[in-house]
Amino acid sequence: MTDERFNELLNGPLAHPMMPFMITRLSLALKAVVDATGKAGEDALEAHCWERQSLDDHHQDADGPGDPVY
Repeated sequence: MTDERFNELLNGPLAHPMMPFMITRLSLALKAVVDATGKAGEDALEAHCWERQSLDDHHQDADGPGDPVY
């Protein structure tokens, strides 16, 4: 998928003026993609989440309690 098409989807059918609904649409889209890609998709999501959690834990340890890094 090209970046242009990806942005069209983000700004089109996945967009919503109320942020909670947009987040829900993005979450459901992510689940659909993971389900469609099977074990490889599940592993990729797990790896991404593990990396994010490690970064958040590192920043919390360095800076003390606070907001996670995005």
